[in-house]
Amino acid sequence: MTRPRKRKRDPNSIAQDTRQGERDQAWLSWAPLIAAAVGLSVYLPSVAGGFVFDDGELILRNPSIRSLQNIGVVLRYEPARPLLNVTWALNYAFGGIAPWHYHLVNVLIHAGNGALLASLFLWMAQRLRLAQAKPIALLGACLYVASPMAAETVAYVASRSSALSALFTLASLRVAVSVLSGGPRRRLGAAMGFFLFALATKEEAAALPLMLILLDYFFVSEQRAAAIKGRLWIHASFLAVLPLGLLARRLATGAWLPPPAIDPGLYLLTQAAAFPLYFFRAVIPLDPALYRHHPPATWPPDGATMAFLFLVTVMAIVTVVKRRERPEWSFAVVCLAAGLLPSSSIVSLNEMVVDHRAYLGSIGVAFALGGLLWRIGGFRLGLVVLVVLSARSLSYQWVLGDPVRAWEDAVARSPNAPDALCALAESYAERGDPRAEDLFIRATRLDPSNYRYWANLGLYYGERGRPAQAVVALRSALQRKPGEASVHDYLGQILQGLGRDDEAALEFEAAINAEPTFATAYANLAALVLKQGDDQKARRLLEAGAPFVSDSDEAEAFARLRARLR
Repeated sequence: MTRPRKRKRDPNSIAQDTRQGERDQAWLSWAPLIAAAVGLSVYLPSVAGGFVFDDGELILRNPSIRSLQNIGVVLRYEPARPLLNVTWALNYAFGGIAPWHYHLVNVLIHAGNGALLASLFLWMAQRLRLAQAKPIALLGACLYVASPMAAETVAYVASRSSALSALFTLASLRVAVSVLSGGPRRRLGAAMGFFLFALATKEEAAALPLMLILLDYFFVSEQRAAAIKGRLWIHASFLAVLPLGLLARRLATGAWLPPPAIDPGLYLLTQAAAFPLYFFRAVIPLDPALYRHHPPATWPPDGATMAFLFLVTVMAIVTVVKRRERPEWSFAVVCLAAGLLPSSSIVSLNEMVVDHRAYLGSIGVAFALGGLLWRIGGFRLGLVVLVVLSARSLSYQWVLGDPVRAWEDAVARSPNAPDALCALAESYAERGDPRAEDLFIRATRLDPSNYRYWANLGLYYGERGRPAQAVVALRSALQRKPGEASVHDYLGQILQGLGRDDEAALEFEAAINAEPTFATAYANLAALVLKQGDDQKARRLLEAGAPFVSDSDEAEAFARLRARLR
């Protein structure tokens, strides 16, 4: 029996099918806008949230953002991140301290990152010659913007630093890769400009030169190191910015790097062991958290640390061995490592593991996941996964939307984390919840050496009319950190309220000695000596403190005292 011959298709039919397929995928040309719309819709509910944790320090108690008239004050307030502080000032000029517009800017930045990623992912997919480059790129970008692991970056206002730095970094990378793949060299000026903006927003942008090298290696040079040689001058230009950035930081802050929170060696060990956790949460992004009580590693390492270090070794070996067979996954691993490097290496920070540190580096994982899901189940599977991720993101935004809910969630995760207990106590205290006192006390017992827990307990007692207990707690805080000006000043106010003026004067003087630019302490001491009848000393104090007045409350206090001296 002869097999029937395969019928040849009419060339006109093939051309017609091709044109139909192009028309069916015409909507994919709008991929950047679609990705941005997904990010906007998923995280727009966070606009209803309030301020949490560091938001108070960066916004509510930040005098430099109150006016844009003196831009120098705005830029110098946080000299290592001047551009970030400008955005706070712009927000304040728009709508004061109403939280919604701060959240909205974060959401818009995140949406912009989705648009940039859709474009970058399409370039990556086309360089890998993937058959379905457009849908894979779009799905990867949508997975990124819908990820619950972005919640701590987007829905927590203070994490704007990571989102905005990523926006400038992605813009720089997108322009730079077009030059790497043959585009006009004049575009490098724009790419370098975006890089400088990113560095002026947050130090995490220092990962950009390494990420650019990885993009070149995997998507332009096709994993041939020798092929990069002709473009070394481009990479050298970006790498040269890093020592210049360190020099600028030294000039602006007086230090090359932030002071280490723990031993740098233990910090590096901790971060190496934590890498699989970052990667796992990027692949299965269902466990977002505002605060993770991840303890630092010990020396010698314990069993868990050794197990995770072994897993890191296995991941490294697989990444190298499978780099040609699965280039997108090898890129995902090394891209995440590159993104984490500035914050998770030798510069030891207070928190060991934080979600926003992986915000930029996880772009490679999103790209690889987009390709995997599309190959397995196409549009339908991708849509199902997006719905699941969006639902989880929405639920965690609701948690982050209220400080009490956010810190109750953190305490539920880590019942013995003093930072979480103290933050929850502060949230309770703001609402008059009596449970605050017990939580403050628990924090001091878990970590008696931390002055901040004692200071917050003293503030709590003082605000509730319990001055004797406030004095005890504040003196305990000063035993732990004698040079904390704000504690000296508040203790002086409590002592003055108790009629112990001589002791109060000593505390105000201690505050001024500890922080000579602390205008409030000058005003408090001037008011005290004026009460004692020493007009000349009060006048000298007001003259000395006047140059350091930085907000309307301080200006009003100085004006009242000057009026009494006339």
